[in-house]
Amino acid sequence: MNGLGSKCGCNRNGRRLWALLAGVLLLSLFGCAGAGQSPEASAEKGILDLRDRSFQTEGVLPLSGEWSFVWYAQGHTEPIYSTIDVPKLWSGVRLEDGTKLSSQGRGVYRLTILHERYDGMLAIRLPNISTAYTLYVNGVHKLSLGQAGSGPDSTRPYQLPSTVYFDGSTGRTELELIVSNFDHRNGGVRTDLIVGTDRQIENLDFSRQSQEMVVFGCLTMIGFYHLGLFALRRRETANLYFALMCFFVSSRMGVIGDGLFFHWIPSLTWTAGTRIEYTSFALSALFGFAYYSRTFFQEIGKRWVWLSRIAGIVLVACCWTVPVLQVSAMIVIYQIYVLLLSARTLAGLVLALYRKREGARLALFGVAGLVVTIVNDIFFYNGWWRSLDLAAFGLLFLILLNSFSISLRFSRTFVRSEQMSSELKEWNNLLEEKIAERTEQLTRSYAELEESKGRLERMELSRRQLVSNISHDLRTPITLLQGYLEAIRDGVIHDPNKLDSAIRLMLTKVQGLNSLIQDLFDLSLLEARRAPMAFAPIRLADWLRRLAEEYEPELKEKGIAFSASGGGDHLETSFVRIDEHQMDRVLANLIYNSLKHTPRGGSIALTVTAEAGLQSAKVQVADTGSGIHPDDLPHIFERFYPNDTTRRASSGGSGLGLSIAKEIVEMHGGRLTAENADAGGSVLTIQLPLLPDGR
Repeated sequence: MNGLGSKCGCNRNGRRLWALLAGVLLLSLFGCAGAGQSPEASAEKGILDLRDRSFQTEGVLPLSGEWSFVWYAQGHTEPIYSTIDVPKLWSGVRLEDGTKLSSQGRGVYRLTILHERYDGMLAIRLPNISTAYTLYVNGVHKLSLGQAGSGPDSTRPYQLPSTVYFDGSTGRTELELIVSNFDHRNGGVRTDLIVGTDRQIENLDFSRQSQEMVVFGCLTMIGFYHLGLFALRRRETANLYFALMCFFVSSRMGVIGDGLFFHWIPSLTWTAGTRIEYTSFALSALFGFAYYSRTFFQEIGKRWVWLSRIAGIVLVACCWTVPVLQVSAMIVIYQIYVLLLSARTLAGLVLALYRKREGARLALFGVAGLVVTIVNDIFFYNGWWRSLDLAAFGLLFLILLNSFSISLRFSRTFVRSEQMSSELKEWNNLLEEKIAERTEQLTRSYAELEESKGRLERMELSRRQLVSNISHDLRTPITLLQGYLEAIRDGVIHDPNKLDSAIRLMLTKVQGLNSLIQDLFDLSLLEARRAPMAFAPIRLADWLRRLAEEYEPELKEKGIAFSASGGGDHLETSFVRIDEHQMDRVLANLIYNSLKHTPRGGSIALTVTAEAGLQSAKVQVADTGSGIHPDDLPHIFERFYPNDTTRRASSGGSGLGLSIAKEIVEMHGGRLTAENADAGGSVLTIQLPLLPDGR
C-alpha cells in the first residue's frame, strides 16, 4: 500500500509539474507574439504625426514606419533618394526606382516627428545599428558610435544601444541618422528606435539592463556552480560541459543586446566583440551537445560527438582567422551547425524517453524550449521577423528543468531508500533464525542504505543552511565574488573542502544580489504606477480584527505587549478600497520594524480610526522602542538611506522596504508618515481615503 500510495503521489505531482511547465511555455510564446504587434502610430513618407498623442499618459512609442532615405552605394558618388521601412535591414530591399540595395553601403535616414509641446526633455533610445552611425537632432550633432564613413577605409564599426535627449518644447523634431556598413553581412536598423520622456526612456533602459544583468549573473553563477561540482567529482564531466555551455551563452549575451562587455571593457573593439559572439554561438552549442551526449550516451553515439568537436574547432578557427565581413557572411554555416546538433539532441532525447530513461522527459521539454528560442534568434538576426533575443532565456528555462530533474532524482532515491529499508527489515525478521549467512548480508545492505539515507538527510540540512545564509548576507556580494574567483583563478585555494566552501559562499552572495534586484524591480513598478493591484472594499473593523488575530500571538510570544484598537464612531460602517495583500505587506514592514527596535517588555499598539469628517481612515503603529533619530526622520522613506541606525525593512535588509511601503500606500491614494512620540518610541501613520456612503 505504501508503494502504491507513493506512485500515485508521484503521478499527481508529475501532472502538476507538467501543467506548470506548459503554462510557463504558453506564457513565453504569448509574450514573444506580443513583442511583434504593430505600433499604434506609423510614419508615412518620412513624417510621424504624434500631435494627438500624450507621452506622459500613453508612454513610449517606436519610431517605426516609412522614413525618408538617401542611399550611397559603395563605389558610387550619386545618391539615390527614396523611402525605406524602419526597422528593417537594408540588404535586398528595393527602393522606389527599383534599385536593389546591397549589404555594404551608406544610408541617411530622415524622420520628422510632429508632437505635442512638452515642457521638459524627450529622449530616444537607439538600438544596435549595423555597424556605425551618427545622429543629428534638429541639425545638432547628438551622438556618434564608431565612424560612419563613405567607404571601408573611412568607416570604423561599433555597436551599442544608446540614448539621446532633446528639448520637447518645439513640437517638431527633425532626425537625421547616418548609417554606414562595410564590415558586416547585414546593414541598417534591425530593431525599433523608441521615443518617450526622459524618465520613461531611463526606466526602459534600467529595465532592460537589469534584466540582462540578472540573466547574465544567473548563467555565470550556475556555470561556476557546475564547475565546482566537477572540481569535487572529476568523473562527472557532464557538469563541466554544462558549466562551459552556461559560460559561452553568457559570453555571447555580453556582446549583444545592451553590450555588457563593451560597458565593462571600453577598449573592446567591435571586431573582437563580433568574433566573441560567433565563437560563443558555436561553442555553446558544442558543449550543450556534449552535456547531453554524456548524460544519455546510449542514445547519442560517439561518432556524432567527434564530428561535432571537429566541426566546432573548424568554425572557431575560421572565426578568428577570417575577416569579420566574411565570417558574418558564413553565419548560415554556424546556424546549420547549431540546428543539426539541436536536432540530433532532440532525436536522442526522444529515444531516451521511449526507453524510459530517468530525466529524459524533463530534458526533452527543456531542450525543445531552448531550440525554439534558438530558432527565434536565427530568424531575428537574419531580419526575417521582429522579435527579441531569447536564447539566454531559453537556457534559463532549460536550467530550471535540469534543477527539477535533479530534485526528482534525489526524491526518488530517498523514496526507494525508505522502501528498501522497510523490506530489508521484514526479510531480516523472517530469515534471521533460518539462514544466518543471508541475515548477515541483509544486515550489511540495510546499514549501507541507512548510511545513504543519512547522507541524503545531511545534504538536505546543508541545503537548508545554505538558503538561510543566503537570506541574511547581502553585503558587498560583488567584491566577495571577485575575491574568491581571483583566488580560484590564481590557484590560491587547493584544499577541496575550502574550494567547496568558497563556491557555496559565492552562490549565497549571488542569490542575495538577485533579491536586491527583485526589490528594485518592485520599487520601479510601484514608482511608475504600473504594479498590478487587486482593489476590493473591506470593512475597517473586520480588517482590524484580522490583523489583531495575526500578530498578537507572535508578538506576545516575543515578550512584546500588542494591542489593536479602533477609534471613531463609524468603524463598523466604514470601508476602504485596498489591495489586502499589498497593504498587509506594508503593515508587516511597519510592525516588524517596530519589533526590531522595541526591547522585550515593551509594547506595540495598532490603532485604526475612521475620521468621517475628513473622509479618511488612519492606521497607526506606535511602539515604545528607541525611536528614530531626528536627523533621520526626513529620509527614512528614501531608498538606500546610508545611516545604519535607520530602520530597515524586515524582508532581508535591502534598504528598500520603507520605500516600497510608501509607494504602495500612495498607489492607494494615501500617505505614509513617521514621527517620534513624546513619551518615546516612534509612530508611523497611514492615511487612506474612505469609500463614500459605506461601500
